[in-house]
Amino acid sequence: MHSMSILLATDGSAEALAAAAWLDRWTRPEFQQITLATVIPTPTMSWGMGVGGYVIDADLAQKTYQEVLAEEREAAGKILEATRGQLNHAKPIHEEILVGYPARALVEYAQTHHFDLIVMGRRGHSALGNLVGSVSFSVMQRSPIPVTIVS
Repeated sequence: MHSMSILLATDGSAEALAAAAWLDRWTRPEFQQITLATVIPTPTMSWGMGVGGYVIDADLAQKTYQEVLAEEREAAGKILEATRGQLNHAKPIHEEILVGYPARALVEYAQTHHFDLIVMGRRGHSALGNLVGSVSFSVMQRSPIPVTIVS
């Protein structure tokens, strides 16, 4: 039997943790390969002008960018850990911290790595809509891969 490759997307929100718990209830580990992924939004900086109109030195800006990215990676690790805690039967075989726009990063990663299914929570930390969050909605629109949204 073919092993199904599942991308479990998480932002650490209650809905994302519920999606992990749902996947844990419905998956059979011997037939599933699960990758747990979270996305760090691309850090942005204002180049050229700093606080009070002072010019930011390029080296200082790069250092700050790297520091922000390191802090975000640390927070992402905690998100993955919390989500992993919801998986008692379905153990992820791989964990990934992506950087970029969340929906785009998730869909591109899923396509590049040939996943059979994306599972994610209905609304996350940046939810804008009443029924489906902006990232979930965007993933559903962009993905040629089936998406299961859990609430």
